Amino acid sequence: MPGIFAARLILPGSFSEAEIQNISNLFEPLSVSLSVHRDHDGGEWLLQCIAGRDISAAELAAVFPGDWAFERIPHTDWLAASYKQFPAFDVGPFFIYGSHHEGGIAGDKTGLQIDAATAFGSGEHGTTKGCLLAMLDLKESGVCPWNVLDIGTGSGILGIAAWKLWKTPVLATDNDEEAVRVAARHRDLNQVPGDETGMICVTADGFATDSVQAKKPFDLIIANILAVVLREMAHELLACTDKNGFIILSGILNTQAQEVLNVYEPLGFALRNRFDIGEWSTLVLQNSAA
Repeated sequence: MPGIFAARLILPGSFSEAEIQNISNLFEPLSVSLSVHRDHDGGEWLLQCIAGRDISAAELAAVFPGDWAFERIPHTDWLAASYKQFPAFDVGPFFIYGSHHEGGIAGDKTGLQIDAATAFGSGEHGTTKGCLLAMLDLKESGVCPWNVLDIGTGSGILGIAAWKLWKTPVLATDNDEEAVRVAARHRDLNQVPGDETGMICVTADGFATDSVQAKKPFDLIIANILAVVLREMAHELLACTDKNGFIILSGILNTQAQEVLNVYEPLGFALRNRFDIGEWSTLVLQNSAA
């Protein structure tokens, strides 16, 4: 049976969230699980890479140099080691926790069980938090979507949260089959129906897929991807958005937000709100095109 190895690297607290994200992305091909954690704002970053095979310091240093620490961990315990990097936390009324959480859930909280896995979106990242806050703000403003698309769903957390808020059908898509599998697993863990009344998870490459085209138009589209991809897909996204429908865009650095707006506003999307968390921005726009 292959060994399971955990490699850890301490990075300076002076590194920005964007720099840490870029460094983390370098290690995804080597990892079965990847986590980044800091104890407090401004503190040092801990990058942990868990690999399903023997991995050397030279191999890691070739990707990013540093004083790497190693340990071999039991094959059956690698997930537990990773989960410890993700303590439970709140985002508004949402209580986000992993399967390792041993406490209860307060009666005034809505639980979202999301485990550290091979798909993006544990809830801790500023982009995910921004999307959750955006949905909560829409809910408080009286918006009640009847047809939701979560494109690039990753772990499925945003689609699950949308269903929990509105009990409305959600189509969750991703071009990564593993992400779709993880999203479906989280959907089931959170007792969200997997049929037309709940959240359907499908592998799809963007908007030009039968499942998306069959269910459009959507009056809420959530796209937590990357700024460059958001700019490229703007016309396709417009074609799938209902008149007066809302879109939530994230995966955007603060410095990129205006570039994204410069693409969407000429198409008839009006900025309704913006949430900045650290170096990341989440934009809420409404389709006001005639």
